[in-house]
Amino acid sequence: ALAGGPLVQARNFAVMTGANAGISCVMRRVRGVEDVQGSMAAAFGSGALFSIVSGMGTPNPVVNAITTGMAFAVFQGGFFIVGQKFSKTKTHNEDMNYSRARNMLSQLGLQNYEKNFKKGLLTDETLPLLNERY
Repeated sequence: ALAGGPLVQARNFAVMTGANAGISCVMRRVRGVEDVQGSMAAAFGSGALFSIVSGMGTPNPVVNAITTGMAFAVFQGGFFIVGQKFSKTKTHNEDMNYSRARNMLSQLGLQNYEKNFKKGLLTDETLPLLNERY
């Protein structure tokens, strides 16, 4: 990973992070949720591409890509699960920011739109700012 000059290292890092971000976005879009499986799939893809681009490892590039991808996926899966354990309170606090919006939508029979409110960052603090102009 550290072989070659700075441009080679930058290329390897760009391939790895770009692939991870792209696959993560596609997985989140297709599955509709950000979970450990999507994170591990993105890590596998970025690890496999990293091993192909860097040219490091065993003489057989296919075996090297698979083993590197699996190692990346295992590490990323572990990091994702540990991150979830530490962020449990944030999810609870985030849902508390939508309590008035959730109540208002349920009173109007529009609870199906709660996801849109969260997506648009319409929290309880921003909800009173809405008027007929917006």
